[in-house]
Amino acid sequence: MSKRFPFILPVLLPVILLSCTKKQASEEEAASNPMAIHYTLISTLPHNTEAWTQGLVIYQNKILESTGQPNRSWIAEVNASSGEHDKKVTLPGQYFGEGITVLNNKIYQLTWEEKTGFVYDARTYKKLREFTYDTQGWGLTHDGKNLIMSDGSFKLHFLDTATLKPVRSITVMDGGTRVKELNELEYIDGYVFANVWNTNWILKIDPATGKVVGRIDLSAIGEQIRVMYPEANVLNGIAYDANSKALLITGKLWPKSYLIRLQ
Repeated sequence: MSKRFPFILPVLLPVILLSCTKKQASEEEAASNPMAIHYTLISTLPHNTEAWTQGLVIYQNKILESTGQPNRSWIAEVNASSGEHDKKVTLPGQYFGEGITVLNNKIYQLTWEEKTGFVYDARTYKKLREFTYDTQGWGLTHDGKNLIMSDGSFKLHFLDTATLKPVRSITVMDGGTRVKELNELEYIDGYVFANVWNTNWILKIDPATGKVVGRIDLSAIGEQIRVMYPEANVLNGIAYDANSKALLITGKLWPKSYLIRLQ
C-alpha cells in the first residue's frame, strides 16, 4: 500500500528546516537575473532506479508516476518512504509510456511515437477509452479545463477533454527564441512548468502567450545525482502538492527525489 504524501512533511520538516534548508542563490544573483526562480531544499526521498520517469503527479495525497521504455512502461502508486512502485497499469510491449495527468477523477496517459493515449478511472485504474493525436506524445498536465500536452517541439497543445482533440496551440518563446523539447509538465497557480529535455532547467510559461516568465536552475541537484549515481539519466518529473506548496522533482533512473519549495 502506498504511503500518503502529506506524511512526509510532518515527519521530516522540523529537522530539515533547522539543519539543511538553504537558499540556492544570493540576493545579488537574484537582482542580476530577474528571471531566476530560486528554491529551498526541504528533503530528499528515495526513488526507484528502475523508473524511466515520464510523468509525476500528486493526486488525492498519493504520488503517481508513469514510466517509459519498451516492455517497461507503467503507471504506479509510489511508496514515499521507499520509492517502490505499486504498479496499477502496465502497458503492452508495443507502447512507450509518456506523461500523465489526473482531471475529473480520470488519469490521462500519452505514449511516445504510437500516437495513442489512454484514459483510466483514477480510483480503479480501469481503462475507459483510447484516443489518438497527430504528433509525438511527451508531457501532459491540465489547467482544470483542458489537457495541456507537449510533443517535443516548441508547441504546447490544449486538448478538449470530451473530444480529446486540440482546441488551440501556443508557441513557447524565451525572449526571441523558440524553446523546443519541452518534456514533463505541471500546471501551478496559472502557469505551466516544463522540464527542458537534456537540461537541468524547469521553465515557467504563461499559457496565454507562451512566453517564458521564469527559470529554475536545478544544476546543483542534477550534478550531485550524476556524481552519486553515474547511470542516472536526465531530470524529468514535476509534481506539485497544493497543500504544502512544495514541488517533488526527480529524473529518469534517479536514486532520489527532491522536495523543494520555490522562493
